[in-house]
Amino acid sequence: MKKLFAVIALLFIGGLTVAQNLPAISAEIRPRFNIDNRDFNSNTKSHSYTEMRSRLGADFNAFENLNMFVQVQDSRIWGTEPSTLTNTSNVDLHQAYFQLSDFFKLPLDLKVGRMEVKYGPERLIGAVGWSNVGRSFDGAILKYKRNNFTIDFFALKEAESMQLNDTLDASVYGTYSNVKVGESYSIQPFIIYYNSEKASYPFENITAGLYVTGKSGGFFHETEFAYQTGKRKDNVDLKLNALMAALNLGYNFDAKVKPYVKAGVDYLSGDNDPTDNKVKVFNTLFATNHKYYGYMDYFINIPADTYGLGLMDIHASVGLTPFENFGIDVKGHLFNSAEDFVLINGSTTKSFGTEIDITLKYKYNKAVGFEAGLGFFSPGDIFKETRGPDSSTWFYLMSVVAL
Repeated sequence: MKKLFAVIALLFIGGLTVAQNLPAISAEIRPRFNIDNRDFNSNTKSHSYTEMRSRLGADFNAFENLNMFVQVQDSRIWGTEPSTLTNTSNVDLHQAYFQLSDFFKLPLDLKVGRMEVKYGPERLIGAVGWSNVGRSFDGAILKYKRNNFTIDFFALKEAESMQLNDTLDASVYGTYSNVKVGESYSIQPFIIYYNSEKASYPFENITAGLYVTGKSGGFFHETEFAYQTGKRKDNVDLKLNALMAALNLGYNFDAKVKPYVKAGVDYLSGDNDPTDNKVKVFNTLFATNHKYYGYMDYFINIPADTYGLGLMDIHASVGLTPFENFGIDVKGHLFNSAEDFVLINGSTTKSFGTEIDITLKYKYNKAVGFEAGLGFFSPGDIFKETRGPDSSTWFYLMSVVAL
């Protein structure tokens, strides 16, 4: 950790030496208190803990068309050090990249280093901002931009084993484009190639799809579709053939308290026969699943958390702003599997359960915000048999100070 801080100090000193202007400093402190009773067992008491994420960044613009950004991060749970006189290794380099704009005087931007990467609504590649750690990739992105069209070509490293023949490595390559249609619509086609030699997922995975979003008056919508194909790479005859689809609609009412309603469905295909040579389970890759499949995070690691059965999430939410800078949102989910689950008694079901999430947000000022949330989950037959028979609850209280 001392070496890391030494590098940061040198970067700051170097930036002050060569830059005409001081670097732009950014900082964030985000503690989050939790009361957690998500084990589906009413005989156990809930436990409480506090997560905290702290970030410090410096944005250097020393030369024309050159930008450099460095951000360090400390992620911890209060009280987990061995004692108040010892420390734990919580500090990491979250981002460190440079960006060359108008590369070779062409409509190209080149970004290289360690960085957060998020595309579209983050159903496939996201930064997972809710996480106490967050996701970063090492790699490079080349962006072409022209009028209402942009396209990214990216090469990212997920795992590096430093072994011969790149054994156990994993890399992500692809393109993500954005075509703006008028003022309010956007069409975003993409192709993602995930080449994994890891023992946990030795697959060659190709995901191609389209995301469309737009609004008209108070009405807004988004649609996303993706198809996955590929094969297993360790001499096992398995072929990948899976689907993802999402449709979400909403309306913002023209009223003082800014009420809105939203409804939609998210579908991930599952596998009804794990013994054949076809894998029909959709893998959400590097998604920010917390945004979509319930804030209680029972469906974060997909497909593992759905037992390979896929997911059908029918959801609806309402919200309003009753006071200035204070918002309320209530969201309900009906979770079912895409394929049947066979219970111990021989009957079949598709019910994972239902979830209700209540979120309160208050913006204290430009730099400080507070947020509280309450989640309630009633298990369906699948979770009753695999996780526990009782309902679960979760509460959090979070403050965000960002400069």
